[in-house]
Amino acid sequence: MLKESKLKVAIISCGMITNAAHIPAYRNLGDKVDLVAVCDINPVSAEQTAKRHGIPNWYIDAEEMLQKEKPDLVSVCTPNALHKKMTMLALSYGCHVACEKPIAFTYADAKEMFEYAREKNRVLFACQVVRYNQEYQFAKEMMEDGVLGDVYFSEFSLIRRRGVPKWGAFHRKDANGGGVLCDLGVHLIDAALWVMGNPGFVSISGTSSSRIARNEQGVITSLAESGAPAGVFNARPYSPEEFEVEEFAAGNIRLDNGCCINFKTSWAVNLPPEYSMSFAGSKAGLLLPKMEILTTMGKYQTNVQPRLFPEEARFAEEPFPGHSYLFENAVDHILTGSPLAVRPEETLTVAAIIDAFYLSAAENREVRAEEILK
Repeated sequence: MLKESKLKVAIISCGMITNAAHIPAYRNLGDKVDLVAVCDINPVSAEQTAKRHGIPNWYIDAEEMLQKEKPDLVSVCTPNALHKKMTMLALSYGCHVACEKPIAFTYADAKEMFEYAREKNRVLFACQVVRYNQEYQFAKEMMEDGVLGDVYFSEFSLIRRRGVPKWGAFHRKDANGGGVLCDLGVHLIDAALWVMGNPGFVSISGTSSSRIARNEQGVITSLAESGAPAGVFNARPYSPEEFEVEEFAAGNIRLDNGCCINFKTSWAVNLPPEYSMSFAGSKAGLLLPKMEILTTMGKYQTNVQPRLFPEEARFAEEPFPGHSYLFENAVDHILTGSPLAVRPEETLTVAAIIDAFYLSAAENREVRAEEILK
């Protein structure tokens, strides 16, 4: 795993997340990586991305790129349905892999991917970057310091009133597998579990719906409010008639530490926009993103608001700063063997929960972990 020279990096797929997140993150690591090539089945996207960022080579075939460039590290930024195929291909050529979330749509696929990475002695990690947000870093610190005590309940909401991604194939089941849970929910599930120390998954009861996006025409929306503050170029035309995945997801997750997580997330719902997470513990509660601690002092109920300083946040000017933190950690892990932040066992737990959620929603029942963890 140790390597003294720079890592050669290549990227598969040239959509928004490549242009706005992966390329800027690699540019911040210019002393440790060389971004040598990008690839996209659309030659216009591949060529324009390479020219836009001064990347020397571009391809329309991923295997040709791997054969010719021989990269050390590959970013897989394709739609979800191709995550496994492209990851396995890159691993077969001896590359380390950064795979966008969710790493796979099923637990079995995720397990197979990590097993193959171990067989090839390569590093595979998922781009679970929300845990690098300042509020989750603070929550993790409070949890580890024992400020909250034993956490027995958590809840999160990530609601877009009208925020269906319209620049790619997020809305098509053949390309994305699922909808809003795969796009937004996966991030907060990972963040909540990470804050709590990655407890095991016991069961989930979930529901999903698709009642608005397929039928609505002409409603004004925003790219930024749909998750693309930057990086959208040469977008594929969007048609609501193609919408095949869930726009709303909600449920309850039970964990083996005795905690349960209630959640809801949406691309389209007739509710106000919301972003929140809370933890209830035996000593204190915590509200995110405002990072307010609810506790008692003596005989008084007390709310504590920490003072944080913006200059402490690096990469704050970037639309997706979490990728820069993640890649900084992962590249150091590959080069020096330092601990990897997003560990395989954490990603596998998230994959199992996603897998079980869709089974639960489809069959309208609770699904236990042992049905998935085979």
